[in-house]
Amino acid sequence: METQVEQKANRPRAKTATERQRHPTEIRRQLVINAARDLIADKGLFNVLIRDISGASGVSPGTITYHFKGLDEVLMEVVKSETTDFYEPLQRSAREARDPVSALTLLLGGLFRTDTDTRRHWLIWFDFWSAAARDDEYGRWMNDHYAGWRHALQEIVENGVASEAFVCDDPQAFASETAAIVDGLAVQCYCRESGLTVETAREVLLNFVRGRLGLAG
Repeated sequence: METQVEQKANRPRAKTATERQRHPTEIRRQLVINAARDLIADKGLFNVLIRDISGASGVSPGTITYHFKGLDEVLMEVVKSETTDFYEPLQRSAREARDPVSALTLLLGGLFRTDTDTRRHWLIWFDFWSAAARDDEYGRWMNDHYAGWRHALQEIVENGVASEAFVCDDPQAFASETAAIVDGLAVQCYCRESGLTVETAREVLLNFVRGRLGLAG
C-alpha cells in the first residue's frame, strides 16, 4: 500500500503557465504557416498580405503579428516547413535503399512528380529564390540548404564509387552539376503552359545521371 508521500509523488504534475500556453501557440503558428503556404503557392509571395493569411487561417491579424515579426518571418517559416516536408521523405527513402543506384534514383526521381504537393513545393521555392537574391538572411538559409543538398548527393555517389556501382572521378562536381540541372528543369516544367512535361524533365535528369556515372541506360 502506498504511503501518503508516495501517493503525492505519483500524482500528475500540474502544468506550468508556460506549458499551458505552449500548445495553443504552436497550433496558431501552424495554422498560419499552412494557410500562408497554400496562398503563396496559389497567388505568389509578393501578392499575399497579412489579411489574406488571416482570412485563410482563421487567425486574427493581431495574433499573426504577435506570433510573427511580419510577412518575412512567415515566409521563412513556410520555406523551412515546406523544405522539411518535401525533402525529408526523399532522403529517408534514399538512406533505406538497397544500393546506391536505387538511392540516387529515388532521391532525384522524387523531385519531379505530377501531384499537387510537388508542384506547390516548386512554386514556393521559385518565389524564395527571388527573395533570397535580395535579403541576406534568406540568402544565408538558402546557401545552407544547397550545401546540405549537394553533400547528400555527393555522399551517395562516393558510396557508389566505393562499391563500384558508379564511375565518377569528382563526386563533388557531380553534385554541383546535378543540383543546377534539377533547378533548371524545375523552372521549365513547372511554369504555366510549359512545353516540357514533368515526365520528360525526370527522364532528362536521370539520363544525365546515368551518363555521368557510367550506368547503362
